Amino acid sequence: MRTRTWLRRAGAIACAGAVLAGCGTDTTDGLAVAKSGGDASPESSAVDPAALDTGSYPTSPAPEFGRATKDNILDVETQRLAEFVVVPFEVDPNLVTVKMPTMVIRSHENLNAVLSGNAADVAETHGMLYGYVSTAATSTTAVTDPSRSLVQMVLRFETSDDAAAAAQEMHAGLTTVDSDGTGVETPETIGILPNTLVSTSEYTYSAGPEVSVNAFTAHNNYLLYTWAKAPADEKEWTAQAVARALDLQGPLIDQFPAQPTLAQNGGEPAELPMIDQDKILLYAIPEEDEQADSGNDMASYGPRGMSHRSTNPPLTYRVLTEAGSDHNAVYKTNVYRASDDAGAQMIVEEFRNDLTSQGYVEAPSPQGLPDAVCLSKDTTDGTTDYCLVVNGRYVGEAYGTDDKKDVDQQISAQYLILEQADQNAA
Repeated sequence: MRTRTWLRRAGAIACAGAVLAGCGTDTTDGLAVAKSGGDASPESSAVDPAALDTGSYPTSPAPEFGRATKDNILDVETQRLAEFVVVPFEVDPNLVTVKMPTMVIRSHENLNAVLSGNAADVAETHGMLYGYVSTAATSTTAVTDPSRSLVQMVLRFETSDDAAAAAQEMHAGLTTVDSDGTGVETPETIGILPNTLVSTSEYTYSAGPEVSVNAFTAHNNYLLYTWAKAPADEKEWTAQAVARALDLQGPLIDQFPAQPTLAQNGGEPAELPMIDQDKILLYAIPEEDEQADSGNDMASYGPRGMSHRSTNPPLTYRVLTEAGSDHNAVYKTNVYRASDDAGAQMIVEEFRNDLTSQGYVEAPSPQGLPDAVCLSKDTTDGTTDYCLVVNGRYVGEAYGTDDKKDVDQQISAQYLILEQADQNAA
């Protein structure tokens, strides 16, 4: 575990979940301990709104987003789906280093980042609607160290027949003998998974001989895909990982409240879902470019959805679940809302320890905003800056690389927005 971050834009690093905050003068381990902004009286707060530099960022909540439209329904559905896709650490607690591809899949073309061969064409032929994919590996210190990896993906099709046909054809695309007489993958079976199409491949990588397994399972109108890789002498783990992933994924995807298709709704368009689940996204600062993160942001995620791209997935999932932070906003800034002030403080405490244990050090707070705690760390990508602020049940977070002034402006604007947040929201 390196930091509590989210992956964004071509692998760049941005934070979500490194939630710290500071108010007043209380300290623990040399860092400010956040007091609830909802409990602070005007006399106890040293914030000077007139001194805040917010740059060009908004300082008031956005208008309510309303329902999805035909132009953004794929983004909303894929983001909602993330909460119902197994996170690799749930399969093996050592799979905690997030890798790409971990993202929304809003087009068959996105499958080229996940599967080789004819998978994208097969998905298009059978009318794939959308999906989500999550990838993680065990932590290593060098590329030559042996490791285990897992890819977990769920694709939605219009019908169960489409899903079954796609599974068969994608599997065939990996196992069909090439024109030169060689096969790409070796068809196999896993005894306890009679309905799963399995193929394996063995090769030598920098870490030594390795084995990987591809597994396709049609589950109602979903295609469940698992790829597992391990050192060649740990082949049994790959089969166990596939079995465990499917054991979790089937019941989980059955809970997904998918938007009905026209056929499923008797030929009539169904009412589209809300963009901003639990009305949390309106408190986050927006990106100038709504497609800055290819559909992964401008989003409201639950604890599991947040965990997929966190660099400490188990902690993220546990803390947000225990805090009752059912939906969390991911945009230019990130916003968390716990069930109560104590839950917000718990988020702060847990995530603070997560960051400081990785070598982050205290940095100056923005002018006029001593209630924010800022930290920084020199990384291979530059100096990573974090600033966080808490207000009652809400925690806001801003982040950036090599631009402390911009991060200060973000968190200052975020503070003013959270001053107007509904502390009694359901």
